[in-house]
Amino acid sequence: MERGPKAKFSKKVAENDFLSISVWKGKTHPEDEIIRIQLRRWDGVQWKTEYEMSLYRTQSGQYAELKPRTNTKTEKQ
Repeated sequence: MERGPKAKFSKKVAENDFLSISVWKGKTHPEDEIIRIQLRRWDGVQWKTEYEMSLYRTQSGQYAELKPRTNTKTEKQ
């Protein structure tokens, strides 16, 4: 069973801010994709998510914004 994103990109956009984009295969329809965008900030102690957005892309190229996740995981240190 595959774990992790199909593709991932990360770039430093300011002193302590990083933009990351990851592409995951769809759970119900593996040919579809979930595109996750995050802006994270290192505050000197831990990573904080400043902004996040997820888009669902069908195989035919239609996009829809997904609802924000309600379960928050502990931030990585």
